[in-house]
Amino acid sequence: MTAHHFVSCDPRTGEIFGERPHWSMGQLQDALALATAASQRWMHTDATQRSERLLALAEALERARPSLACSISREMGKGLLEAEDEVLRAAKWCRFMAQQAAVWLANEHNDTGQILRRPLGVVLAVTPWNYPVWQMLRPLAAALAAGNAVLIKPACNVAQTSALVETLCRDVLPVGLMQCLWVDELGTHAALASPAVAMLVCTGSENTGRQLGALAGHHLKPAVLELGGNNAFIVLDDADIDAAACAAAESRCVNAGQACTAAKRFIVQQAVAAAFTSALVEAMASYRCGAALAPLARADLRHKLGLQVDASLANGACCLLGGQAASGRGYYYPATVLADTRPGMPAFDEELFGPVAAISVVESAAVAVQLANAARQQLAASIWSADAPRAQYLAGQLKAGMVCFNRRPSSRFELPFSGSEASGYGSTLGRDGLLTFTRPVGWM
Repeated sequence: MTAHHFVSCDPRTGEIFGERPHWSMGQLQDALALATAASQRWMHTDATQRSERLLALAEALERARPSLACSISREMGKGLLEAEDEVLRAAKWCRFMAQQAAVWLANEHNDTGQILRRPLGVVLAVTPWNYPVWQMLRPLAAALAAGNAVLIKPACNVAQTSALVETLCRDVLPVGLMQCLWVDELGTHAALASPAVAMLVCTGSENTGRQLGALAGHHLKPAVLELGGNNAFIVLDDADIDAAACAAAESRCVNAGQACTAAKRFIVQQAVAAAFTSALVEAMASYRCGAALAPLARADLRHKLGLQVDASLANGACCLLGGQAASGRGYYYPATVLADTRPGMPAFDEELFGPVAAISVVESAAVAVQLANAARQQLAASIWSADAPRAQYLAGQLKAGMVCFNRRPSSRFELPFSGSEASGYGSTLGRDGLLTFTRPVGWM
């Protein structure tokens, strides 16, 4: 990244095609004042008015889907179809919030009184680059539905996409209700420290989350942190091997493996390990660079992934497919399968943010759970078995915030989504995620 700028670079070629300067502190203060005024007006609107605006935003996203998808694809390398699906998901989320928020925010009555839900004020959302539209709209729609204003600090490599979303919001939302903060790290810290900001939502690296979470705590502000997922994909001895292998490869290669919810570690019972490994290698081999497999978003990300793979191989892992960065232009890394991975290797201990699958073989389901829980970052896990009660029992022992049965890890609008340990804390999505953006008030 060029100093003092947001930089847009095409991952397929390495070509820089756009730069945006960072704001001054004066510009930041103006945005904070505008957001404060907007939040004071917005918190007094009713659920119907908020829903109307969210539905208008959904329609605007749907109309702009082709241009947004092109921007996503150019800035981070994602295929156009995947990019269009991302925009559509964001629009659907706005519609879902418009329909559901009034029910979930309704006053709760009991024998001693009521619980009233009140907005917090201005929410600061620090968003990542891997799903630049969805990751902006996920906190935005819920925070707006709850009556808050939102300031979004976008990732530095997706500024053009973020600016397009900001323009859409300006067209359909009241002035100042949603703004992008074009600031650097110091500006982000200043915004979070400001009395104008009431809450932090951060999706990013563990290091970023620790810094911002500590600052939010120092200023006594609530925070929701989603800091990555070194997610387990458990294949038991009665699983449908072909279906599991297909889902595993898709989880590793969609968005070039750059998804916090994607499966990373494949923990397989010995009885089916050979069959699953063979099927996974075959499925992963069908994802070829430049066709079904997009490049990684930045050169430094590919470099880090290569170092993690190399270190794992040096520590005893076995490479069954891929394993070296692709030659030529762009930040491509081939679909890779590593076997014999175990604790102590980067392929097991660290999140591999790219199309690399790491296989570990275990004797029993109990050991599979122990190995799954050995990772510090767990957002979503997956269990594959023909026995639903058995799988649900094992799911209750996993640390992951969400467990999927016979499907690759993913999130759903209706269900809360949260991590554990180093993957962060607090909920997004579902009723729990919406209520995160409110202050409960007891009335008696």
